[in-house]
Amino acid sequence: MMGAEQFPYAYALFAAGILSGIVTLVVLGRFRLYSRRVRVPFALLSLSGSIWSTAYGFIFLAPIPGAELFYARLALVGAAILPTLWLVFALVYAGEDQLLTRRMLSFLSVEPALAIALAFTNHAHGLLASPMELWTSTSVGIEFAGPPGPGPGPLLIAHVVYASGIGITGLSVLGKTYLRTSGIHRRQAGVLIVVGLIPLVAFAGKLFWQKLWINPVPISLGLSSLIVLWALFQYRLFDITPIARDAILSEMRDAVVVLDDHDRIVESNGAASELLTEPVSECIGESVLEVVRTPTEVRAVLHGSDRAEAVVGEGPRRRYFEIRSESVGEASRNRARLLVFYDVTERRRTEEEFRALIENSRDVITVINERGVRKYTSPSMTDVLGYSTDSLVGERVLNLVHPDDRECVEACLTEVIDGDDPVRAEFRIRHKNGTWRRFETVGINLLDDPAVDGIVLNSRDVTSRYRYEQRLRVLNRVLRHDLRNDMNVILGHADLLLEQRIPAESKDHARTIKRKASSLVELGEQTRHIDTTLNREASGLESVEVISRIEAQLDSIESDYPSAIVRRNLPDEMWVYADDLVESAIKNLIDNALEHNDRVIPEVSVTVEPTATSSDFVEIQIADNGPGVPDAEISVLKSGTETPLQHISGLGLWLVHWIIDRSDGRLHFDENEPRGTIATIGLRRADQTISVSDGGTVESETD
Repeated sequence: MMGAEQFPYAYALFAAGILSGIVTLVVLGRFRLYSRRVRVPFALLSLSGSIWSTAYGFIFLAPIPGAELFYARLALVGAAILPTLWLVFALVYAGEDQLLTRRMLSFLSVEPALAIALAFTNHAHGLLASPMELWTSTSVGIEFAGPPGPGPGPLLIAHVVYASGIGITGLSVLGKTYLRTSGIHRRQAGVLIVVGLIPLVAFAGKLFWQKLWINPVPISLGLSSLIVLWALFQYRLFDITPIARDAILSEMRDAVVVLDDHDRIVESNGAASELLTEPVSECIGESVLEVVRTPTEVRAVLHGSDRAEAVVGEGPRRRYFEIRSESVGEASRNRARLLVFYDVTERRRTEEEFRALIENSRDVITVINERGVRKYTSPSMTDVLGYSTDSLVGERVLNLVHPDDRECVEACLTEVIDGDDPVRAEFRIRHKNGTWRRFETVGINLLDDPAVDGIVLNSRDVTSRYRYEQRLRVLNRVLRHDLRNDMNVILGHADLLLEQRIPAESKDHARTIKRKASSLVELGEQTRHIDTTLNREASGLESVEVISRIEAQLDSIESDYPSAIVRRNLPDEMWVYADDLVESAIKNLIDNALEHNDRVIPEVSVTVEPTATSSDFVEIQIADNGPGVPDAEISVLKSGTETPLQHISGLGLWLVHWIIDRSDGRLHFDENEPRGTIATIGLRRADQTISVSDGGTVESETD
């Protein structure tokens, strides 16, 4: 029976139980407002506290020992499971519920279940406490309503230690959340730490202050419930929770906003500040559509669009974002979503620059699909061929190709689709006015590039170039064939005149005619040689051993010019990177040094050595004692252009210039002392290692 001094204690227990029950109902009742992931664990936690406090209060009102025993057992159930529920809630709230696997939950439920079972069977073994002490105890508080007996059993002490450790672990989890969060999340975590700390302090007070005749722990649950009720409305406790704090890195360049299942902001990183109308801390808990600067685009993504593009700011501060929505996943039980604002400003600016280049280029850029249907044509199409770009989109690209060229174009398109390398082709395209224009087109396969998803054709109008080359071919034919035939006729008639008995003066005229005609025939042959040589497909630069080639040319020259003096300053071997025609350029310079030499004994000297300024280059010097190359001709070579007043006599120097240019080399002329010219060819050096293979053949390896 309850004494008068125990009435206030019993009423306090009932008040604590009622407050805990109210918290349970509020958390469960406001289903649409509270995060589903935390409301159930906390509701169970509040319910266990309500059962403990209320049942403990009824112990003092029990009229008979049987009723007192019933309420004691009920209070023990609530007290036994409360610490475990506290730890579960703390882990869920902190976003670490991935630790709560089925195996872990089973493990955590073992101790409370064992404590309850031992309590209900204590009359048989007395491992928790004496029967009288157990029925009137506070379970965890170790407070007895009746006279003291032998004291608590060893398992009851173990249960108390375990419950204390579980409670402290839950507080440490919330403490970690407090330290790593900010703003409203930190305030929420601080409130929960106080809520958990109050019962723990009350328990410690009773444990170390044995003179206290009441157990303050169940009553302290009422105070904690009052704080929870206040925080529910003041800080929107459980409504805004740190669902994905670990998923957000503060250093992320892209803006990330975490939304709950009602599209309210529950977290964001610093990069999101320029996308929100208010500071990040003030936007927590607000609907994202009310505080974001691009609500239309965000709404489209939230309603199912894969992505949306948004522009923020004006002028130089304008930024472009690609918005996507992604689920947080299992960590939030799929109740939270991430809004990711990918900063694509640099990509958009690059695209705008390329678009400006394309739109202002004279080249026609076309994108087609695998079937040859146009997806895009640059605006230059209107200027070049007269068609509007919109009228061509959706049409087959072959519709404008000359019928005789379509088969070739189809083959090239197939080659582009099947390969990875660019394919070049030349064909005719119909102008809007009905004429045919010749285009050079390069096609590349970008079907696998999601930004293009097509075949890109870069076409350039080469009609003028084609006509010019056509005229050159005709003139070249006339020079090489018709002019040569006519000159042969002139030479024949000149020979006939020389065979006749005519005056000496007439024979001098005939010899002049023959000499000039022979010069024209030789010029035609030289032109043919240059045309054949330079129009040959270039094989690219290769490693060439020049000493052996120079030696062969000098041996031939010594036999052709027995009176000439030929000096050689050559190493045993020298490798250079050059076009395979470089030997022809060297031969022309040596021939030129001897053919135009006006000395009785012409001299030529050939020297090969590394350059004085760089060992990476090799110089081939051809020096003579002739009249020298006129400054006017050297000036023409440097400018690369002839005029009626400034030109080069013959084609030999042009041939040398073109070959050295193809070899990425350098050609310059200096005066020789005391007379003559030094022609210098500079070529990049190639280090060559000669080794003999097992089969006995010689192999060369170029760096």
